[in-house]
Amino acid sequence: MSKINILHLQTLCQIAQLGSYQAAADHLYTTQPTVSARMRELEIRLGFPVFQKRGRRMDLTTQGRELVQQVKPLLASLEDVIYALDDASHASGLIRLGIAGLIAQTWFPQFITAARAAMPQLSFDVGVGQTALSVSKLESGHLDLVFMATPSLTSDRFHVESIGVADVRLVGAPSLVGRENEQSEVEWLALLQTQPIWSLSSESPMHAILKGVLREQNIRKKVDICNDVLTLKKLICGGTGVGLMTHALIEQELKRGELVVLKNAPPLPQINFNAAWGIDQSQTVIRRLVKLAKAMSTFR
Repeated sequence: MSKINILHLQTLCQIAQLGSYQAAADHLYTTQPTVSARMRELEIRLGFPVFQKRGRRMDLTTQGRELVQQVKPLLASLEDVIYALDDASHASGLIRLGIAGLIAQTWFPQFITAARAAMPQLSFDVGVGQTALSVSKLESGHLDLVFMATPSLTSDRFHVESIGVADVRLVGAPSLVGRENEQSEVEWLALLQTQPIWSLSSESPMHAILKGVLREQNIRKKVDICNDVLTLKKLICGGTGVGLMTHALIEQELKRGELVVLKNAPPLPQINFNAAWGIDQSQTVIRRLVKLAKAMSTFR
């Protein structure tokens, strides 16, 4: 009878996190029959079942749950040791990434190029979406790593590291707001009072900043919503309203004169972007990716 080894325990924890043998197999870059065989070996060696099938999900038994609670911190500690010794260049497997639209449109291609050069056997499944949805997927184990504005994540469940801050600007198209040097011809406050205002969805930190400005100025009007950052940029460039955009995304439009900053607009809070991952994730690979993200990020 084979002894229990680290592959048994890693597989156990992945099934517990992801909910199925197939999902664990995909994450571990192996096959579903291999995962099944590992669990059969583990249960025979332990002398009790660790999972029970509920529909399509594999739920932990009481004894299985206790085992996972004991094993998880041990695996995390082992990964910390490996990270200190290993350069991760031979790492393989699938990394499921959730990223903000701003990151996708700025430095993310350079990040992927650097990650492939450093760890050529990795593959990536990338989702671009809203912060709340990506955080939810991270919490449920359907993402391994997120690059997002994630202020709500707590450190007891996740590792969170800053990858920079992004400046934001109130902007409009010269056809709508006029042009005086590099600013609008009309004062910012008058434009907010008289022109349509565009924003990303309410889950975006930019929406909260914009709503805060409107409250401070006692401006009570509806804000038009667009949940795609590129479409939002096109709408504002097209003169359909003014809005709040990150400087990194509109830098070229400002240089070309397609957009101008609203005249005398006050300084606005920066948006913090973080890398976040579960405390039980592979520290060697994930930390290497986070280090590359910090190096490639064009945020300050």
